[in-house]
Amino acid sequence: MSNEHCEYCVDPNGWSIYPYYGLAPHTHIADFGGTVFKDKSEWPENFKEDQDAPGCGIYTHCLKCGGDNE
Repeated sequence: MSNEHCEYCVDPNGWSIYPYYGLAPHTHIADFGGTVFKDKSEWPENFKEDQDAPGCGIYTHCLKCGGDNE
């Protein structure tokens, strides 16, 4: 990865937002009132699941430019 970043991953201070910890890819269902996780086969290659907290993990880098703050 690199310290370069693009308009999709830059924060207001000029740094990449990656890596960041968050929920696995999901959708919110308004009528259901909950969160539905996507199948693991649909997860992007930049998401690594936290083995201690299933459904959460690290988004490692930007899929557009490869940027991160590592």
